[in-house]
Amino acid sequence: MRRATRFRQVVYQRHLQMFESFCFHFKRAAHEVAQLDGNPRLATAMVSRSAWDRWMDGDIKRTPRADTCRVLEHLLGEPAEVLFGPPRPTPPREDREQSPSPHLDAMASFRLADRQLGGGHVYDSLLIYLRTEVTTSLIGLGSVQGAEAFRDAAVLTEMAGWMAHDSGRADVARGHFLSALSFGQAAADPSVAANVEAGMSHLALQEGHADQAVDLARSGLDRLRAAEAVPVLAARLHAMKARALARLGYAKQAQHSLDSAREELAAADTAFVPNWVAPFDDAALASEAASILLDLRLLPAATKEANHGLELRDASRARSRGLGQITLAQALVAQDEVEAACTVTHDLLETCQSVGSIRISRELADLRTALEPYASSRPVKEILDRMTAVAQHRKLLLASLAVAKGPQV
Repeated sequence: MRRATRFRQVVYQRHLQMFESFCFHFKRAAHEVAQLDGNPRLATAMVSRSAWDRWMDGDIKRTPRADTCRVLEHLLGEPAEVLFGPPRPTPPREDREQSPSPHLDAMASFRLADRQLGGGHVYDSLLIYLRTEVTTSLIGLGSVQGAEAFRDAAVLTEMAGWMAHDSGRADVARGHFLSALSFGQAAADPSVAANVEAGMSHLALQEGHADQAVDLARSGLDRLRAAEAVPVLAARLHAMKARALARLGYAKQAQHSLDSAREELAAADTAFVPNWVAPFDDAALASEAASILLDLRLLPAATKEANHGLELRDASRARSRGLGQITLAQALVAQDEVEAACTVTHDLLETCQSVGSIRISRELADLRTALEPYASSRPVKEILDRMTAVAQHRKLLLASLAVAKGPQV
C-alpha cells in the first residue's frame, strides 16, 4: 500500500530525489560506515531501482535489510524506523532555514567585488580560495555535507568562469564552467546544475553560439522540473532562452519566453530563494529585455526597458550599469537619435574606465562601430575621440589584469 513517509520527505529536504544522485551519495555513505564499523561487507550495500521506487512511493511492508538500514541511517541521519514511518509536519516556506554554507560569506564578497570592479581584478583571489578552501571541503565529509560542498564548489567555480571570461580567457572560462556543471550534478539538487547551465547559456550567447545557448537554457529548465520551485532561477533561464531565440530571429518564441521570465520573476517575490542562487532581479530582467527587443528591432520598447533597467540599478553595480548604458546607446543610434546616444556614451565613459571587463571593451567597440557613420556630426566626432582614448586606457588595464592559465579545481 502506498503512503507518505519520512524517507521521501528527508530525501527532498536533502535534495537527493534523483535516483542517480541518491545512489552516488549512498555509495559514499556505504564506504564510510564500512570503515567506521570495521565491517567491509557494508561497503557492498546498494539500492536497486525497484527498491528506490517502492521507498519513494511508501509501498513497503517492513524496513530494508540491516546493512541497508545502517547505510541509510548514516546518510540521512535518522533511524530506519523513523525514516519509513509517517512524515513530519512541514513548516511554512518562509519559516525554513537556508542550508548552512561555510563559503556563503565568500560568495557574497566575491560577487560584490566582481560587480563593482569586474572579474579581472578578483579572479586570482578567487582561484586561491578555490584551491585552498573549497577543494579541502570536498574531502573527508559525510554524504550530506559533501552534497553541500559540491553545491558551493559549483557556485564558486562558475563565478571563476565568468571572471576568466571577463579577463579575456575564453578557453579557461569554458573549463571552469564544465567543472562547475560536474560539481552541480554531484550536488544532488537539480537546481544547482540548472544554475550553472543558466550561466553557460549566457556565456554561449557572449561567444556567438545562440543555438547552444537555447539548448543550455532548455536543459536548465528541464532540470528545474525535478527540483523544488526556484522562480528567480527559472526567470533567468527563460530570459536566456528568450535572448538566444531573439538572436536567431524567432520573434514570437522569444517574446513568449520573455513573458515566461516576467511571470516567474513576479512569483519570486513570495518564494523561497536558496542563498547560493545567482541573483536575478527586476533590473537584470529589464536589461535582458532591452537586449532581446533590440535584437528584434523593437527599438522604442528596447529604449524603454534599457532606461528602466538603469533606473533600478545603482552606481555600485558599475559593470551592469555600463552594459545597460551601451544597450541604451545602441537603441538610440538605431533610431538615429545620435545626440542622445552621445550623452549616454559620455556618462558611460566616465564610469567604465577602471572596470576590468573584456565584455565592456567588446561592446564599446561595437558601439563605436555603430556611431562611426555619423562622424560628420561634431558631438559624434568628439565622443569618438574620447572613445579612442578610453579604449587605449582599457587595453592597458586589461593587459595588466591578464590571467595565466593554471590548474583548475
